[in-house]
Amino acid sequence: MLDDLRLFVEVSRRGSFAKAAEDLGIGAPTLSKRMLALEEKLGYPLLLRSARGLTLTNHGQAVVDEMADPLLALHAKSETLSTLEAKTFHLLCPQNLIIDPLYDALQSFQSQHPDIQLHVEPANSVALLSQKRFDLAIRVGELEDSSVYQKRLGQITVRVVVAKEIASMQTLFLPFKVSQIPATDEWLTLLAQFNHVSYVGDITLVRKLVGSANGAGVLPMTEIAALRAYSKTAFKYIGDCQFTRNIYALWPNQRIPPAHTKDFIEQLQAQCQALDYLQGAVLSLS
Repeated sequence: MLDDLRLFVEVSRRGSFAKAAEDLGIGAPTLSKRMLALEEKLGYPLLLRSARGLTLTNHGQAVVDEMADPLLALHAKSETLSTLEAKTFHLLCPQNLIIDPLYDALQSFQSQHPDIQLHVEPANSVALLSQKRFDLAIRVGELEDSSVYQKRLGQITVRVVVAKEIASMQTLFLPFKVSQIPATDEWLTLLAQFNHVSYVGDITLVRKLVGSANGAGVLPMTEIAALRAYSKTAFKYIGDCQFTRNIYALWPNQRIPPAHTKDFIEQLQAQCQALDYLQGAVLSLS
């Protein structure tokens, strides 16, 4: 009804269906039918039609006086919606990725968009995206939420690592659930080497436990890179078992991501391509 009222205002300004239809880019018969439907909905005539043209009724003049300025202002404002840019950006990401290998992408995005108010929620726990407000999410591993769009950024190899100086290798720390470990004979044999297999729900904590020589750990190369960079301890791999986990960028609602989301994804993709261990490479520990 608001759109029809605006069309009526445009017709009243021109005094002609033909002229209004030409300026607005719609057919004159269609415009005439919409005006008749509007008059029927309002319950009174708005226009007097004659061979000489159109004249406003008293009701029509009252509608123009009351509604013309706010309707035209609202239409002008709505025309800008297609180019409207949000001033905030919500990012969900694993803590261990955003504070180390993907930090440069975050910093680059912020530098390129200084007017954006960035909200970052770093967490290693996987929450249902349908319960979160987000513009972009980074996830590693198999995706269970099919209600969002996704782009694969890279992959991370996972292996078992332990400090060389460890006195007793009885405990294996898992940052993943056992169901996420490949059920192959090789992995089952490797897991059977340990007296205790402990599930630890934070991947950074597993890295710290391994780095402090408290036991072995199933760790992705992102954490093994951190062990190499920040620990003076020497480490070694146990066995040859390994598997890979994909890195995904996820966004809601539309196949082609909005401009800011697209920019951030490109930054993330460039960073993933720059680091071989985010493309499936296995880091040397020698």
